[in-house]
Amino acid sequence: MKTGIRFLRSLLAAGVLTAAVADGVAAVPTSAVTTVVAAPGISVALRGLLDDALEQGEPLRVMVRIESSGEGSGRVELAPTSGTWADAVAVDLVAAGGGAVMARGTAVGLPASPRATLDRDRVAGGMWIFPGSATQGLALGDYVVRARLALKGGAGWTGEVSSEDAACSIIRVSLDPERVSARTFARAQMAFSQGSFEEAARLLDVVLAKKPDEVELLCLRAEVALAGRNPIAARICVARAARSLSPKTPGPPPPILFDVQQRVLAAPLAGDEASASVPGWTWPPLEVIRVSEKDAAGLLAKTAPAGAAVPAAVSPSAPASPPPAILSPTARQAPAPSAGSSVPTKPASTTASAFTTSPTIAVGSSIGTIVPSADLSEAKILADPSGQWAASATAGSQYGRTQYSAAQATGAPNVPVVGNSPAAWCPAVRDKGMDWLGVTFAKPVRATEVRVRQSDASGAIVKVEAFEPDGTAHVWWEGPDPYKAPAVREIVWFAVRVPATDYAVVKIKLTLNLASGPGYKQIDAVQLVAAP
Repeated sequence: MKTGIRFLRSLLAAGVLTAAVADGVAAVPTSAVTTVVAAPGISVALRGLLDDALEQGEPLRVMVRIESSGEGSGRVELAPTSGTWADAVAVDLVAAGGGAVMARGTAVGLPASPRATLDRDRVAGGMWIFPGSATQGLALGDYVVRARLALKGGAGWTGEVSSEDAACSIIRVSLDPERVSARTFARAQMAFSQGSFEEAARLLDVVLAKKPDEVELLCLRAEVALAGRNPIAARICVARAARSLSPKTPGPPPPILFDVQQRVLAAPLAGDEASASVPGWTWPPLEVIRVSEKDAAGLLAKTAPAGAAVPAAVSPSAPASPPPAILSPTARQAPAPSAGSSVPTKPASTTASAFTTSPTIAVGSSIGTIVPSADLSEAKILADPSGQWAASATAGSQYGRTQYSAAQATGAPNVPVVGNSPAAWCPAVRDKGMDWLGVTFAKPVRATEVRVRQSDASGAIVKVEAFEPDGTAHVWWEGPDPYKAPAVREIVWFAVRVPATDYAVVKIKLTLNLASGPGYKQIDAVQLVAAP
């Protein structure tokens, strides 16, 4: 039952499977491939199962990953004569003893490109689903899920490879509370992925009325409310989920809650007239909405104006009157961490570095220009032999000690889709004040460009500085980022180009204005480009 919302939602929003860099970015074009020498490998992972068992009529989600075996040059091209590489993948449910295929999965979405190139940095894959109707009539017993990739023609690799079997069991429908929650989550998520938002709400509400503190179900219920254009109901759900976390749970909120919180808090609140017109199914059950007098008083003490009334409960029949604590702008500044969380309440200083105290002051004014987005092809950036990725990093603050830390901005890109990811650097504060990220490169070079992969809430970079090995700083660019967010969120490359330097560059410092827009700013990778 664990996770799944964030990745599935991102796939659906993009409408694609992934042919990617380190779990999911864009495929390198065919022209970049020179040799095909190795066979690919394919693997599967089952999602949403409790104790490796699937109830009759319960949908099954399967993640498929295709990668190079690493033999020879390690580069493999999937280039079918017709259709896409995903059409060459079959995901089957087979009885454990062998025999006929009992059910075949269906891919979610379509690949962005019909071809995919695999090497040590690029993989392909996505999600395949078996709907509840496919498992409803299956006999009880042991089964395996197996994926097969078969290409018999085309310009790239040809042949057939199969994954290792992933075992699961088909069992009777159970009334065990954990089973009920897992089954409900799987069915509601399937309905949500197919656009049946009201049906997803109905399924979730049956369980939430009895178990209103199920975090995964509350997160999906918030997504359903957003789909129904009811941001107030969505905020109630995430607030309940945040309060439901055990006080003994260390660290920041789980990624599933953190990601949903960002989207919910970024959604604008409608006026009373619009709130009164939202469909009734967008509101969660009263058991979720109700807050005890003690909880309400504690929330109001932090967020509501002095003298505000403390509500004992909020009813869906009065949608214009949610708990004041849910609506307070103060409550929108950052995810609510669980008690005992290590998330800092303000940017925490990192260890001393040349980014905070350098021997000399910055030299000159801005000398660089922002590279037009039309010139920033991700495929070309990833294949650029003149570029090197950051080897180490520090920051003014970071959301976690390991996940979301500055170190996550080193190396090649590894965030597959836009949105919250613990594999990217994230400042401790959401949208207040300034922060910075400093990255160091293994090889000092005369440079001409720096490229930054922004994986969420892009457009916050306001200053770029380059450092020589002795600490001398040069301001390459300073000003407001001209980037304008489109209607659909996307991963954005930000690049500054300068005349070829007559000095070696070993470090880059990026200064961010966190108040530039809503959402936690995240940076996945930084590339320094050597001058010819």
